[in-house]
Amino acid sequence: MFYPLRRLLAATSLALFSPLVSAHTVWLEATDSATDYAVRFGGHAGVLEDFPPAKLTEIRAIDEAGEPINVARQDLAAGVRLKTAQPASLLTLTFDNGIWSRLPSGRSENLPMDQVEGAESAVNAVKYHKYIARWDAQASQAQGQPFELVPLNQQAPAAGEPLRLKVLINGQPAQGIALAFGEEGDDAVSDAEGVAVLNARAGVNRIWSGQRLEVANNPAYTQLSTEYSLVFHAQD
Repeated sequence: MFYPLRRLLAATSLALFSPLVSAHTVWLEATDSATDYAVRFGGHAGVLEDFPPAKLTEIRAIDEAGEPINVARQDLAAGVRLKTAQPASLLTLTFDNGIWSRLPSGRSENLPMDQVEGAESAVNAVKYHKYIARWDAQASQAQGQPFELVPLNQQAPAAGEPLRLKVLINGQPAQGIALAFGEEGDDAVSDAEGVAVLNARAGVNRIWSGQRLEVANNPAYTQLSTEYSLVFHAQD
């Protein structure tokens, strides 16, 4: 089961995500095998970082009919490798990066704000990922992630062709959400129907999206950060 986004105060509204220098995402990278994947974390300025495997809290893989596929997980000292029981159509991840509290010095600690003396603010960071291994009927189906990018194209676009994506938050179309290639930016912004359009690039495409919300009256953190990455291969 996916972890629902935390309920915020009614006064808190959707806001365009402004990435911090320390922003990171999580994504899958395929190996030469059709069933083996490495979990990657980082991406800012092209730098990959190690991570505690416990932060990867959920892994799902499905076939072309939407049926679940077993996934073997290998936790390493600084990362995770995955192996599906058969070639998958699509895989999804949930990554809980925890709460990061910021001190006046600029240093951050991976603890709630009320556990870090002198902390001025704190971000609760959750990350989601979708990897489209085969562009079949599942590619354009929502998978129930709390924050999700759903392709509307019936087949993978070729380089230079438009890719239409719908942004869903808790299953509902979301307006004003930025999307970009890589890890940050606003190459496109979702409209009133939650739809944004980007032109596909050659080879592997990694599309970022995200949202940051202010949180009031919470001793543990002052912001909730959600980041998303979608990976697919453009048609040759």
